[in-house]
Amino acid sequence: MDNSPAPSKTARYSNIATKVISVIAILVVVLIFFGQKLMMGTKYKVSDKESVNYSAKATEDDAKKLGEILKSVGYFTGTKDMDVLLKKDEEGTVASFVLTSKWTDDEIVKAFQEIGEEIAKGLGKPLTIRLLDDHLNKKNEIKLP
Repeated sequence: MDNSPAPSKTARYSNIATKVISVIAILVVVLIFFGQKLMMGTKYKVSDKESVNYSAKATEDDAKKLGEILKSVGYFTGTKDMDVLLKKDEEGTVASFVLTSKWTDDEIVKAFQEIGEEIAKGLGKPLTIRLLDDHLNKKNEIKLP
């Protein structure tokens, strides 16, 4: 026979609260993971180190075109791991680039505006260039109407 005292109501509620918080934390992590996967879209490998991830109405052909444009302007060089996001919808085309900093630096913005002009020649306008941090948060946006 077990003679240990029954747990108090406070201990039981604390145990239940801990389990509920654990389940909520797991759900949040899963939602963040799948949300980021959904945002990344389908991967098209441009090289062993570079890819264009396309989503919404963007096609694999669009991803191939963007990859070729980025190679021609020297953005994709085959030397660093890089991903670019491409999305097309009724509002136009969005090409998103992940940067570690300098999202508002005049030289960086000007360089991406020039890259955007080349992208627009191949994929059309309106085009939006987004500069993202490494968590895919928008830090700057360049519109090419």
